[in-house]
Amino acid sequence: ATLCNIFWCLVFSERLLGTVVVLFNDSLTGMVTYTKGFPMRKPSISLMFLVVFFLFVPHAWSQQPVTLEEGIRQYQLENYEEAVDVLAQVRANNRASSAAAFFLGMAHKQVMDYPKAVENLQAAVTLSPPIQEALIELVDALYQMDRLDEARKWIAVAEKEGVSPARTAFLKGLIHSKENDNPAAISAFENAKRIDSALSQAAEFHIGVSYMKDRKLDKAKERFQAVVQHDALSDLAAFARQYQSVLEQAIEQARPLRLTVGIMSGYDTNMVTKPIDAAAAGDITDEKAAVLSSSVRLDYVPRLDGPWLFNAQAAVVSTVNSNHTHSHDSFANSFSIAPGYNFSSFAVNFTASYTNALLRTDPDLSPAPDSSPGYKRYMDYWTFGPTLRVMVNPNNILEVFGGYDKKAYFNQKATNQESIRDSAGLRTYISWIWLFKENAFLNLRYDFNQDHADGIYWESATNRITANLSIPLFSEETAKRAGQLHLQVTGGAAWQDYRYEQPYMDSQGNPGMIKRRDTLYTGSLGLSWAFSKYASFIIQATRTKNDSNMPVNSYERDLYMSGFEFRY
Repeated sequence: ATLCNIFWCLVFSERLLGTVVVLFNDSLTGMVTYTKGFPMRKPSISLMFLVVFFLFVPHAWSQQPVTLEEGIRQYQLENYEEAVDVLAQVRANNRASSAAAFFLGMAHKQVMDYPKAVENLQAAVTLSPPIQEALIELVDALYQMDRLDEARKWIAVAEKEGVSPARTAFLKGLIHSKENDNPAAISAFENAKRIDSALSQAAEFHIGVSYMKDRKLDKAKERFQAVVQHDALSDLAAFARQYQSVLEQAIEQARPLRLTVGIMSGYDTNMVTKPIDAAAAGDITDEKAAVLSSSVRLDYVPRLDGPWLFNAQAAVVSTVNSNHTHSHDSFANSFSIAPGYNFSSFAVNFTASYTNALLRTDPDLSPAPDSSPGYKRYMDYWTFGPTLRVMVNPNNILEVFGGYDKKAYFNQKATNQESIRDSAGLRTYISWIWLFKENAFLNLRYDFNQDHADGIYWESATNRITANLSIPLFSEETAKRAGQLHLQVTGGAAWQDYRYEQPYMDSQGNPGMIKRRDTLYTGSLGLSWAFSKYASFIIQATRTKNDSNMPVNSYERDLYMSGFEFRY
């Protein structure tokens, strides 16, 4: 009786079975509607048909229909994997159907299977009749896969045929932005905003990003403000506020002139590098001393329009101590300039620097007990060469330098020609910086330099590796209230090999000749507390150990320093 009731209800329906699927895709410009109907059947049906109907209907209902309409229905219900299964079968049965190719491509795109999405969307564009809406989705999928050359080709087709001009312009801007062609990106986003005001907020956001990448920070800030004003409660507005906060700090830091003043005091356990070996140390005493170090640095980094780069620096450093003021107090000033050019994917600077060091010393080998020397010219140091910087990705920076060093010493206590330290030679380094989290970084660096000295005893080659780690210790909320506290860890080792043999004495006092080799280890642990926008408190402990095959040059040294750094 139940089956008969169901049957007669179906028989006297206007249609036995109908499916209408309406799919709205927010990335398309309209709605796509498919309707499939079966004609109403009359009630004059034979008993045999009823038997067959009741035998096979339950089985038929248990199978998922393999139709385009069913695939679209699954897509509409956001059952994307099921939609892929159904539409793949439909496409396999009808390779000429552009509609099947389009919806299968869209389903693959939703599950982020971009290669298959591109394959099917491209078929939807090229089959007959072509589906114009597939053009935009094809460009978007190619953009997601970084296949930018192909994306540009289809952008040109969309522009020629006038398909979704606003979205076409927007995607064109995204492609230019990914290629770091920021002026072209800004122009495209402005065009998209002009064509369709609904894209204004998104376009303003990406224009702000493009200006920021082009180092036009004030303009970027204005655009992010426009994003917030457009819809303050949107997700884009929340992102824009974060960018504004970063930009405010960047604008502050990007002032053309920046002054840094530091003053540090501490204790040095071996100011005169007294040898570890007591026999080599002889009568050296009073190796410990209190230390005061002061520094002033002026940085000039103008913001230039276009790809040109420039920065310059002048610095002065003074170091005085309590026990060896007439032999180890020093004063140094340095200057450097680095003009450069930004090639989008990398930048090149030519660096030139000069350092002049003064040392409070008496050039006599055996100074008089009442000697009270003033500061005398001690060393001039020049470095110049090109530096290549590559932004491998947003979190990794590679830097390579290859240049030339020249050192000239004055008032030397040289006993013979072989002991003159004046030198020149190759200097190079490769550095990698990993920005692994906000306000944190790891820097690994390898240096190599040669000293071709006038005195053969100072002819040497040095290999050095260093690692620097900086990690914020406070949470973002705590840092806002109290200032950020950074843990700073540094470690390194240097191997300096001297080319020629030179006289020395072993630990038993026996003279001989040997090629000197030094291995220098350094390590430091410090804390930097930025308690103010303009000031930080710094505390640091540094350990140095030099192992040499010449006992007189082997020493250990600990330096404990603390003080303040002020920034203006």
